[in-house]
Amino acid sequence: MHLPRACFAVLFLFVFHSARAEDGKVILDEAFTGGLSREWFWGLGTWTAEDGVLRGFESGERRHGPVKMRRLPLRDAVIECEFRLERGATFAGLIFNGSQERGHLVHLVMGKDHVRVLVHPKKGETVELVRQEASLAVDVWYRVRMEFDGDILRATVGDHGITASHPCIGEEKRTFGLGGDSGGPKGEEAGALEFRGLKVSLPAPAAEVKPAPTKLPEALVASLESLPGLTYATYGGREVKLDLYRPKERSELLPAIVCIHGGGWFKGDRSSMTHLAMALAARGFVTASISYRLSGEAKFPAAIQDAKAAVRWLRANAATHGIDPGKIGVTGLSAGGHLAALLAKSGGVEALEGDGGHAGESSSVQACIAMGAQSDLLSDRIAGLSARPDDPFYRTFLGAPQSEARGTYALASPRHHLDASDRPLLFMSGALDDPSTHAVETREDLEKLGIPTGLVLIPDAPHAFLGRQEAFDACVEGSFEFFKRHLAPAK
Repeated sequence: MHLPRACFAVLFLFVFHSARAEDGKVILDEAFTGGLSREWFWGLGTWTAEDGVLRGFESGERRHGPVKMRRLPLRDAVIECEFRLERGATFAGLIFNGSQERGHLVHLVMGKDHVRVLVHPKKGETVELVRQEASLAVDVWYRVRMEFDGDILRATVGDHGITASHPCIGEEKRTFGLGGDSGGPKGEEAGALEFRGLKVSLPAPAAEVKPAPTKLPEALVASLESLPGLTYATYGGREVKLDLYRPKERSELLPAIVCIHGGGWFKGDRSSMTHLAMALAARGFVTASISYRLSGEAKFPAAIQDAKAAVRWLRANAATHGIDPGKIGVTGLSAGGHLAALLAKSGGVEALEGDGGHAGESSSVQACIAMGAQSDLLSDRIAGLSARPDDPFYRTFLGAPQSEARGTYALASPRHHLDASDRPLLFMSGALDDPSTHAVETREDLEKLGIPTGLVLIPDAPHAFLGRQEAFDACVEGSFEFFKRHLAPAK
């Protein structure tokens, strides 16, 4: 994507700064009087700080927008200021960068006719997360507030509210800056950008209101037979367990659904899927929330081999637990969503079967919902993420960056196992999650093969949406309708 003039100038001058502040305290309250401190270490264009206003415009023959950078390491923070576009100025922006090696992270672009949020998954790559039409007049002061909260950015520009989510947003910001397009190379005559009232604060823990844990009606829980801690696979002395749920009042054979937890393949446990498993069991399924070997214990393909072993165990014990062995589905969130999709699309791939037991049973499933999942580990995005030395996800899970193990990444990619015999695969994501979870290319491939697929976006929901009641309820409804259609009968 072509960025506005300058994006706001390419920076390679990043400096580490060790100053930190306690949570909840204002760490910068910039008066813009009597010049700028040495922390404002770099800039382009002409800038003055007088009477409480930081003012910048283009200067010199080289065409670029004015930008002024400051050292201030941040992760979760609130940034507030006011800005004004003078005469020919077309946009102002707030810029956030990582280390010198990392480069740009996040830009908030505030133009006369639009407000945008841009992120940079890697150097040279730009993704537009949000573009909202706006009408910002010249010579009028507008207030802007940005709140970084993990992978979520909430911003208010005048009366325009924006929410965006992306892993780049959660990265540490080493420097930030103010800049934009002041109108052209004629200097102050063309136009200028003005900023005032800049304040940066760190969120106080008590001020953050966390969503209440999701709840299930007591009657629903009481209606279920619960069998916790059943061993479904054994590796030497290592037992891998699942929790099984079944409606008490249903005596006939029922379809089954395997539920797989997330956690980047290196953390998490099956309890995070308990409520979803119970809610679906109450709708007429036998459900199993499974543990699996995490990447710190055993690298790929251990986790998917465990998931396949769980399906084989369900079939081997179908008569005991009232399961229809020909109707088994799978779902999961995040890393669990990836494993669910891989399980659904890699039937018959011997390298992924493992030796978790019941080798005479099939590990194939008849329907899958992949939630917040990556489906193509050979994507450019994942190439960039896995290239980072501190990557806790892909390197730990697959043993190496993508550039050094493309064959392994392909083997672990649901997209690279598709064929015409595949069963339905639905993708479900929080509307605020990264667009890569929409699996656009994978769904296109499925459609070409004639395999039912689709995308459900949960409104106003982040990546880990199962922890929010409204999003959880929407997920249960959508999941029930999908599995009812493809694993019927259930009611």
